[in-house]
Amino acid sequence: MSSRNKSQGIIRVSHREIVGPGDVIGEGGISFEKYPYAYRFRNKIISTVLGVAEVRSDNTLKITPLEGVYIPSEGDIVIGVVEEVNPTYAYLDIRAPYKGILPATEILGRPLNPSKDVLTDYVSIGDVFLARVERFDLLRDPLLSIRKEKGLGRIVEGSLIEIIPTRVPRVIGRRSSMLEILTKETGCDVVIANNGRILIRRCATQEHEEILIKALKIIEMQPYVKGLTNKIREYIVVEKVRRGLIGGYSQGGSQTDK
Repeated sequence: MSSRNKSQGIIRVSHREIVGPGDVIGEGGISFEKYPYAYRFRNKIISTVLGVAEVRSDNTLKITPLEGVYIPSEGDIVIGVVEEVNPTYAYLDIRAPYKGILPATEILGRPLNPSKDVLTDYVSIGDVFLARVERFDLLRDPLLSIRKEKGLGRIVEGSLIEIIPTRVPRVIGRRSSMLEILTKETGCDVVIANNGRILIRRCATQEHEEILIKALKIIEMQPYVKGLTNKIREYIVVEKVRRGLIGGYSQGGSQTDK
């Protein structure tokens, strides 16, 4: 399917069409997200990966890969695990080909005093942090921050699961529609990091958490099934009924949990 945009470019794919490496997905002056999943060669826009085309309402084009590792981008939220502690920084595994660097000043919340501060007194291998990618340019490992945004920092509670990083946009959904269902129907606090790690906290019961984790795995394995958002809502409700977690219905007709 092709469509023209206002600049007379041509989009050669339809919304949610599967494309492969080398496929021409558009021509001319269309707007598209370039690196690393598509590029322009002369007048043609070409996909570099096996992925799903997303034709947006403003007639711009994006390719979401079906597989692949996490590539950091400035502004991303990541969940990292400390792998190594040096005198002035800690290296974090962020599920990428690069290690995240968390400086001592971020960990301490103040400048490091090399004559007094021993960083291993403040951070240990295995510690988990919710952090923001502050700087990354492909030439150096990404620099992380935990001080410039509310909610970032050391993770001290909850469960951590991992999904394929390229599935993260589907778990969030368009305008956060899927994430809203997951949190509303399970009552859990869910933090989805761009590197495919998901933090689950404060569920009412262990069973609510189990249902949430199974729903997340369904989304991961069936990311582009038509009507998936409604199917996930139905799955969660059926599971709550089956486990006896639903106590009845409110006057407005909505379900209520026990």
